[in-house]
Amino acid sequence: MVKSSRQKFKQKLRKSITTPAFRNNYTPADQKNHESTNQVSTLLDKLRKEARFNNGTASANISSTFPQPAFNYLMREHAEREQQERGEREAMRQRVSGPAPPKSWQKARKGKIESTELLIKDRKEKRRAWDGPTLSMRKTLTLLEICSKTVAINIKSYISYPYFANMPTHLKQCILSSLSIYNPLTEEILPLFNTDTEYEELDLANSTINLESFKKSFWKIVEEKDLVDSLVKNWEDLADQDEETDIIYSRIFGKPMDITNDDDDSRKTNKLISKLPKLRKLNLGFAHNISGIPLSILLVATLPLLTHLSIAGCFNREDGPHSLRILSGLINLLVLDISYCEWATDQILLQFINWDRDLKSLRVLVAVNCGSWKDAEVVRKKLSENRRSFELWTE
Repeated sequence: MVKSSRQKFKQKLRKSITTPAFRNNYTPADQKNHESTNQVSTLLDKLRKEARFNNGTASANISSTFPQPAFNYLMREHAEREQQERGEREAMRQRVSGPAPPKSWQKARKGKIESTELLIKDRKEKRRAWDGPTLSMRKTLTLLEICSKTVAINIKSYISYPYFANMPTHLKQCILSSLSIYNPLTEEILPLFNTDTEYEELDLANSTINLESFKKSFWKIVEEKDLVDSLVKNWEDLADQDEETDIIYSRIFGKPMDITNDDDDSRKTNKLISKLPKLRKLNLGFAHNISGIPLSILLVATLPLLTHLSIAGCFNREDGPHSLRILSGLINLLVLDISYCEWATDQILLQFINWDRDLKSLRVLVAVNCGSWKDAEVVRKKLSENRRSFELWTE
């Protein structure tokens, strides 16, 4: 009796489970949890998309009302604040759950920052002679230096904006000096600075530009007939005119560089002259893409009034000594920096330059970390014979 009743109950239970209504309403417990998780994830994704859309709309509105550099500054500030908040959330998350980032990641990021800082420190150290003892020992930056540094770091933001060309010359000079430390000049950035003709100092240290770009930017070609009336045969006449009035850039010293062109069997003689009549200081330190001998010929032929020149770390063993011999024709030089040149030994200096005749205006010769010197005192004594208050810096 009991067995028959149990069998009847089991049969009824099987029939109720196999009915379509039961199958449609039944959901396993783990599947219910999974569906609820999917619903929450869907809602979160929707909120994230709306937030991204709102941020993008706000950024577009700001971008339309601000110039690109100002917009970049605001967005960078926003990104830094967001990164700080993200870091705080990440620190909190690590306290709660989850593993810490691999040590290799932390070391790689730290190593990259340290290498950049070391590179900047090295550049500052190598330009101490150019900056002078006062500037190199001063630890606090001026407001102008801080602004120049900021512009130099973000210089690519200004490439597409024409108003940069209208910036005063002295500000461009400061920015160029900051570029040589934090973001060296390239072919891409050069057009921002090659429209000005009022430079008194041109700091192109550590740049990657080549000689052709250098010439196209700061020299121009004119026909010889246009120079007949303005040709100056003596540098002293040019210097006298410079004291009284500004030298127009069509005035040149001695024999300008000839550039001849063949045009239908007729030869036209053109001259290469500088666009920078007021230029007195030129820093080409560690500009390795500029050849020594062509550069030296160009400077001596077109920039006779240079008073400060740095070729630190430039030229190779073959071109270096001959380039130095050519540069000795810059008779108005007061400061010459040949530091970090392995080819610049004391014997090279004494053999390739006639110190009794050339560079008589020289006051300071900087030769830090040059090639092997047997006796610096011999060089110092030789150069001091015909020069007042001469200094030789070897350290």
